[in-house]
Formats: sequence, C-alpha cells, structure tokens
Amino acid sequence: MDTEKTRVDADKLVILASRILQRFKVPEEGALITARVLVAADLRGVDTHGIASFIPFYIKGLREGTIKARPTIKVVDTVLSVATIDGDQGLGFIVAYRAMIEAIKRATKTGAGFVSVRNSTHYGPGFYYAMMALKQDMIGIAMTSPIPEVVAPGSSKTAIGTNPLSVAVPSSKKPPFVLDMATSVVAAGKLRKAILEGKSIPEGWAIDKDGQPLTDPTKRVLGEGGLLPLGGIPVLGSYKGFGLGVLVEILCALLSGTAPGISRMQGAATSHFIGALRIDSFLPVDTFKQSMDEMISAFEALPKLPGIDNIYVAGGYEAEIEKERKANGIPLHPKVLMDLKALAEETGVKYDL
Repeated sequence: MDTEKTRVDADKLVILASRILQRFKVPEEGALITARVLVAADLRGVDTHGIASFIPFYIKGLREGTIKARPTIKVVDTVLSVATIDGDQGLGFIVAYRAMIEAIKRATKTGAGFVSVRNSTHYGPGFYYAMMALKQDMIGIAMTSPIPEVVAPGSSKTAIGTNPLSVAVPSSKKPPFVLDMATSVVAAGKLRKAILEGKSIPEGWAIDKDGQPLTDPTKRVLGEGGLLPLGGIPVLGSYKGFGLGVLVEILCALLSGTAPGISRMQGAATSHFIGALRIDSFLPVDTFKQSMDEMISAFEALPKLPGIDNIYVAGGYEAEIEKERKANGIPLHPKVLMDLKALAEETGVKYDL
C-alpha cells in the first residue's frame, strides 16, 4: 500500500538518478533523459517501469557492460519519411528518445515519420516517447520487442516478448488519449513488483513449464512457462493478443533487421518501432482536438455500473495520478529507497530525497 511507502519529490529523484548515471560515464544529456523517463513512469502510476527498475536493470547493465554508457548511435536515412537507427547497445531511453526526434522531424516535413531501431536495450515506459509527439500536434506511436517472456497459445514455451505498444493522441481540454499496453495479459514488471512486495499473483497471468497456473512469482523460471498473451486462453481470445504481439515483433524486430524474439538469446539487443503522424496533414488540428474532446466526454458520460465512480479513456486515470503525485510526491517502496541511498553513497552522489 502507498501508506507503507515514502513520498519523494519527482525533481529531486530526477537529479539523483541522473547524477548516479553520470558516475557510470553516461553523458549528462543522456543521463537526464533516462532519469526523466523513469520518473515520468512513477508520476503516472506505472511503477513497474519506474525508478524501481533503475538499479536491477539499467545500473546492472552498465556495470556488466551489456549496456553501453557512450554508444555511437547511427541514423540511416532511407526515404524522406523513414529512417533506421542503430542504437549501438546504448541505454534504450536515449536511443528511443532520439528515434522519436527523428520521427517528428520527418513528420514535420512529410506528414508522417517512422523510425525502425535495432541494437538498442530496454526503453522503459513506451508512453513517454509517444507523448513526445503531442506538443507538436502529432499522434505518437512507440513499440518495442524485448526478450521472450510470453508463451504462444497452446504452448508453454516462450515465443515473444510482452511487446508493448503505445499511442498518444492530443485533445484540447480533456487529457490526451494515451494507450500504453503490453500485448500479454500483464507486463512482466507486475511479477517483479509482486516479488518486491511479497505478494502472490492472480491465476491467469502466467503458467509454469507444465502449463499449470503460476501464482507464486518467485517460482517463475525464464524459459520455463511464461506470461500468457492478452486474452489468457484461446476461448477468451488469446490468439488475438498473441497476434498483436507478433505484429509488434514484425514492426520492431524484422523490419529493423533484428532476429525475432523466438530466435534471440537471453540478453540480446532490443528493437523498437517509433512513429509520428502530423494531424494537420489530414484535417485542421483544432477540428480534430474538438472531436477528441467530444468523444472522450461521451465515453465519460456513459451510465455507470454500481460501485463505479468514473468511466476512463486510456490516459485519463494516469493524468489524475500524475497531478496528485506532482503535488504530493511519488510513493516509493522502502527497499527501493534503501538501494538508492546505498548506490548514492557508493558513487559519491549526495542523497537528499
């Protein structure tokens, strides 16, 4: 529960994380981008992709050399609206941020920009890159293909990653539509969060190597069983979730020249697909935003079932959380804070959360 956690200031958290990253030879600009993306996840309530992953994933990768602190990121132009980026195994935050900048630049000129990314690493919450397009009155798209953790329907062998897709669409007075979803029943980070908090997971999230429901997240073994596709089981539409995941795999991996997840080794490079669509290439921006507001308002006005206070469109609930956490601080688990303090002391960075 949040009452068991300590509230910390978002800006201070960004400064601390970025300074620690610089101790690991990450350039200041890249360190700030990484820290801002992670803290943005916590601000919007996506705690599974926030600062809790900072040490066990990204600092660990920098220590072990699986993530390069100073990559040579290469942009290869193909046609006016399309480019390919080689991330040189750098921090996925920096690589994906660069990819969206390139997509927006192309969309500004041609109406649409798409960037295929190879040789990157985990980029955290996809919504951040999709939302970068909003300030330009564009629709942002971000997808990524991480390591395989999701089984195919009818199998207990992992075949694809959670393969999340994120889309951000601007509105006028209403919070923007921000869809940020795994194509599995749940993101893998939910299991790691359950382990951190000493909780079990619901039946239907994952199966073991024998295809039986897995409810103890500490018993999960990578490569033996895995997360279920969106829908869970075939009768509930798991083929649809698996199909969406494979589509993301195609756009991220195959289109960038990367081997699909089913053929990749553990720890291999991650690929992304980033896009931006300029709304005024289709119709006036104000007209579109007004239509978005009207549509969202219509959804919110739908009759509510007993016990339901609000009907939310994707992004609305997260916008409320962000407002509250900016005012009152981000709730962090005691262990996360303890590990951050220890790392700050190790690297000689002032800890003032």
